[in-house]
This record gives sequence, structure tokens and C-alpha cells, in this order.
Amino acid sequence: MNVKGVDIGSGQPKVVVSFSNHSKETVDEEIQGVLDNPSAVDVIEIRSDAFDALSHEAHLALVNHIIESLKDYPILYTYRTQSEGGKGQKTAVEYESLLNSVLDECDIQLIDVEFFMYEDIVDALIEKAKRKGVLVVLSQHDFRDTPDFDEIMATYKDMNERGGDILKLAYNPADGRDVLSILTAVHDARQQLKCQVVGISMGELGKITRVAGGVFGSCLTYGYISHKAAPGQFHVQDLKNNLKIFE
Repeated sequence: MNVKGVDIGSGQPKVVVSFSNHSKETVDEEIQGVLDNPSAVDVIEIRSDAFDALSHEAHLALVNHIIESLKDYPILYTYRTQSEGGKGQKTAVEYESLLNSVLDECDIQLIDVEFFMYEDIVDALIEKAKRKGVLVVLSQHDFRDTPDFDEIMATYKDMNERGGDILKLAYNPADGRDVLSILTAVHDARQQLKCQVVGISMGELGKITRVAGGVFGSCLTYGYISHKAAPGQFHVQDLKNNLKIFE
């Protein structure tokens, strides 16, 4: 899939930089960081759960400020709820309303939808995103543990059947076997489902999934420019350099 000239799913995983600052001043620092390292970044992720203290109007204005400042990059909009490891405290109804507003008022190319949100909300958001021509990243994050291999594969299959364009799973590993489980599931899902997948083991133990995931089939890998949005993330420049090992 080609998004603003970025060929997601071809070659090395594309580097997503996660913006997780909370104000225009600090977000501008992240924007400048991208402008100073243009070759290290492929996709911009707006982690808008950091904007919870803002009004609805100010939230959308900050999203649009980032989009306007980095108009050459594909934009992935993400609101990560607390139940999935983020800072977002919105209810399910508020979550749906916010994502609908972003789809209506912001020129984004991809939107993250939490797969285990209420089924009717997920289905409605997927349907609307597709009408708008926005790619859907269906995601699940579990900071407690890693399911067994069969459960991981079942989740990928369910996500694919529900209409996700990119299927993203991120788990907390207890040991190396958990890391191998997610990498094996990425490989098998990519082969069996013929869709774009992402699989991440979080924290120090799972760092290899961020740099070597592409060998197994991951199409995206997430890094930071200012400070980490998730445990185990690399700075985008280090991430890009490490990916060269697997070319």
C-alpha cells in the first residue's frame, strides 16, 4: 500500500515516529526534530491521548497544526486509552465521537482503532474510515502478558475479517519464548492472511521485534524523536540505522 509515496509492506518496515507531547510548544519541538532528521522518519503518529487536558476544539487544532507542519508525511492518528497502556481517559462514547471528528475534520491517512473497544463502535469507525479513504490500523496492546501462539493468531484472523488494513498486536513478554511467539505469529499471519501486520514485544526483552520484525513480516516499527511513547522504543535515527543491518 502506497501512502504519500511511502510503500508500506514493501522492503524494510517503515519507521513511525510517535508524537506524545501535550502542548503546542512541546509538539513543535517534535516537529522540528523530524525536520532535522527527515530521512529517519517515514510516518508521523499523533498520539493524541496526550491532549486530554485540551478542549475538543484545541485538540483538533493541534492535530491540524501537526498535519500542516508535516504535510509531506503520512499521518497516523492514535488515541490510546488507559486500558491499552495509553494516557487516554475518554469513555467509549467519547472515544468514538473524537475519532469521528478527526475523520471529518483532519487530513489523516491512517487511523488506529482499538480492536477490543465495543464491537459496534469498532465496526462503525472502520466503515467510516473506509468511506473517507483512510487506512485502518486495528490494534491491541496488553502490558500485562503475552497470549499463547494460537490466541495471537486468532486475534490476527479476527482483525483481518473485520476489515483492518494493518493489524497491530503489542504484548509484554515474560521471556524469550513470548518474543518468539509474536515473531512467529507475524510470519504466519503475513503468509496465511496476505495482509499487512505488525507484531511488537514491548520493553527491553522485546527490542529485537522493533529492529528485526521486518524479517518476519512486520510492515511498521515505532520510534520516538523526543521521548518514548512505549517501553522499548528506539530513537528514530537509531532505529533507522539498526534496520540497515537487515537489508
